Amino acid sequence: MTHQPEPSDGSPTGNLVVIGLGANLGRPEEQLRTAARAIARRVSPPRASSLYQSAAIGPEQPDFLNAALLVSHAGPLADLLRIVQSIEAELGRERKVHWGPRVIDLDLLWAEARTSVTPELTVPHPELPERAFALLPLLELRPLAAVPDTGLPYTAFLPRVQSQRISVVRGPEWWDGTS
Repeated sequence: MTHQPEPSDGSPTGNLVVIGLGANLGRPEEQLRTAARAIARRVSPPRASSLYQSAAIGPEQPDFLNAALLVSHAGPLADLLRIVQSIEAELGRERKVHWGPRVIDLDLLWAEARTSVTPELTVPHPELPERAFALLPLLELRPLAAVPDTGLPYTAFLPRVQSQRISVVRGPEWWDGTS
């Protein structure tokens, strides 16, 4: 099955990657901005989705603020993973509780024309079709995104997430594009 090409934004074909951002401790919006600035400096100038507030999954904890960034990265996805993990560490991310509260969470959600299945990294993110906080920002940035192996559009998964509590807090202007 084939799917329509994504709208062109000047990036070389196959280099586009969507990075999911989330935070629910400290000052989440400022932490997402700080992470976006670091990504802009180390990867490429990003295009941002809207900023969403969503119910946390897992143990009782505050709601999350979530967004996604569309970047261009021609190198291996494993290299991009190392970059975003270093940004998480710099911002104080501690991995104590699975699905627990965090000051920052950066995930590689989807990569145009590329996949990865290793012990360290699976792209597209395996939970993408089940999580409104990841799926909605992805589709905002890449409305024609599809599952790589099948060509099934990610929009087909929207009914699965419609019962999840999520709302737009701000449009893409939450990220002003400065580094």
